[in-house]
Amino acid sequence: MGKRHPNLPAWQWRSNPQGQHSTAHQAINLIAVPMLVVAFLLLVSGVFSENATSAVIGLVALFAALILQHQGRKLDDATRNSQQF
Repeated sequence: MGKRHPNLPAWQWRSNPQGQHSTAHQAINLIAVPMLVVAFLLLVSGVFSENATSAVIGLVALFAALILQHQGRKLDDATRNSQQF
């Protein structure tokens, strides 16, 4: 149980290959992930400071970031399915 794998990085990437992500998916994630962080911070800031405008903007941006990530995954799945045939 406490035994380390001799080649840990190769073992990690073998189970989850990252080379299958398309460049469009990576670009969307490059936008969506920071947007998700900023939206969450806006939402939390708006809730704790009782600023409804900030909370609403944060909530809308949070949903927009999640929709962007979903579109990126859908695009990646479509790319992967078209490459299989």
